[in-house]
Amino acid sequence: MPRRLFLAIAVSSLLAFVLSLIPIDRWKQADLATFQPSSPIRLDEQNTLDLFTTVTTHYNIKRIKWDHASIYVDLVVKPEQQVELPFVYQDFYHVTNQLFTFTWNVNQVYFRLLEDRDYLKGNRMLVAIQSDRQTHSRYAKNLTGTDEIAGFVKETFSVRIDPYFYERN
Repeated sequence: MPRRLFLAIAVSSLLAFVLSLIPIDRWKQADLATFQPSSPIRLDEQNTLDLFTTVTTHYNIKRIKWDHASIYVDLVVKPEQQVELPFVYQDFYHVTNQLFTFTWNVNQVYFRLLEDRDYLKGNRMLVAIQSDRQTHSRYAKNLTGTDEIAGFVKETFSVRIDPYFYERN
């Protein structure tokens, strides 16, 4: 038993040594993206949620609706929850950027921030932002700072802020 164990260790060590002497330049190939799509995907009702599993937002996503070439995203906050407008802009920017980058058939994004009130009163819209692919591709930038993103969204896209938004904060 010990002889076989020693022989197995010696053979595997010799094999590792021999393989380390072989030049690996012949085996090198270009890196391939394994778990990333190489081309934009076609979004439809079946895979809409799959794209949103990679998106993180400051506020909870309540609803995602796919309708032809448009996607509707509703975020929701509680009446007592504090809402920061720069975070709303940041969420919109990241969602829109991912939708237009990873898909080819989304042409418009409608984004709303709603206050989740009781069932009888319904939800109240606080902020609505609209974007289309042409405007996004014309002014697309890779932004990281909160102030940069807020300025870019306000200047580039159609933003509607309900006066109640300022009253509640």
